[in-house]
Amino acid sequence: MTLEDGDHMNDPSIPPDIDAEAARKMLLALAPLDASRKLSLTIEDQEVPVPLSLVPVLIKAAELISEGHPIDVVATDNEVSAQEAAEFLKVSRPYLLNLVKKGILPCRMVGAHHRIPMGALIAYKHDQAPRRRSLEALSAETQDLGH
Repeated sequence: MTLEDGDHMNDPSIPPDIDAEAARKMLLALAPLDASRKLSLTIEDQEVPVPLSLVPVLIKAAELISEGHPIDVVATDNEVSAQEAAEFLKVSRPYLLNLVKKGILPCRMVGAHHRIPMGALIAYKHDQAPRRRSLEALSAETQDLGH
């Protein structure tokens, strides 16, 4: 499915402009905090403490939403099928299974099916990000040169 201009308003995964603005305000409020300071939210006149482990997640979510990116929360100990893992990494299933075979990605067999930890997929994707950015820059430079 492709989104035409204006169609993103009908896609609930894309944050609306009002959420992006609220996320920017949240980032400004969180900026002076360090990891050791306690944070709390006021909900219906009741102060609720925010766990310290949640603060970096809130900051990252606010950054992504402020830039208009959709976000989702996934437990890193969840396991997914090889097909779901391939879709997450935007690679083919055979390529993903080759990563498993080489020991780059861990897996657990359930019968004849591969189950791959989401945490390992996230870590792999994070490790590959600089390489992907370099390839994109090289591709853009090649196009600029007219090749």
